[in-house]
Amino acid sequence: MFIDLRQTESYSNYLKNIGWKVGKFQDIFLYSKKLLFWRFVKIQRPHELKIKEFNDFLLKVYRFSTIYIEPNDYLQYEELKKNGFKKYNSPFLPSKTIQIDLTKSVDQLLKNMHYKTRYNIKHFLSHQNIKLTKTSNIDQFADFWQRCARKRGMFLNEKKEIVSLFNSFSDGSTIHVAQDGSGLLAAILRISTKDVSYYMYAAATNKGKKLFAPTAVAWDAIISAKNEGKKMFDFEGIYDVRFPLNSWKGFSRFKKSFGGREVEYPGTLWKLIL
Repeated sequence: MFIDLRQTESYSNYLKNIGWKVGKFQDIFLYSKKLLFWRFVKIQRPHELKIKEFNDFLLKVYRFSTIYIEPNDYLQYEELKKNGFKKYNSPFLPSKTIQIDLTKSVDQLLKNMHYKTRYNIKHFLSHQNIKLTKTSNIDQFADFWQRCARKRGMFLNEKKEIVSLFNSFSDGSTIHVAQDGSGLLAAILRISTKDVSYYMYAAATNKGKKLFAPTAVAWDAIISAKNEGKKMFDFEGIYDVRFPLNSWKGFSRFKKSFGGREVEYPGTLWKLIL
């Protein structure tokens, strides 16, 4: 089993830079914020968790806290429920995703795609005046993402988060772009751990969408991850009927079209520590 993105030193630095306090139980990262005398603590996708020792640790270190934990699997989920954790009504992380096995050959990856996705990539690459490249210009990417988000009705400014994530992962951060003479058409921020690459932020103009630039950029990210020796590509979230967000249906169809397998996480649990 691969270590999740949220359980890496780089991710802990990212959250620290945007205002979270970082703690540790054994080799598991915990992230907390304090409001007056009360703390809110989140533990996300721990790869291994000794429940009894964990409960003792919480009582000792995190009194007067609400603990939210997103288990890595259903075995953890059931063990935590036996130890006083209760189901929470909404996840903080995507509860379902698509993962692509990068140990497969390029031919097999293409074969596993929807035929229309293969066609869209070929169609995009037929344009002589459009380029697929990589860049380290995170400010340009963040501004582009923000502009595209506003056009979709998303007005929350996430530039600080995007820049901090990129900088925290350093060599594990890659920006893939498609552009023509008019500027950026589509772009993806890919974040990588030792074995896994994650599709973290993506944006595209209306012109880019018509030219299938998002499809070509995603394929470029997948192939680049494979060439770097990564074992898995994680699309980091698709629509989940258990926690329905209708706005996720469109991009979920897009992500599913690349093949891969659907992975479901059990959701979020919570507990008061008094």
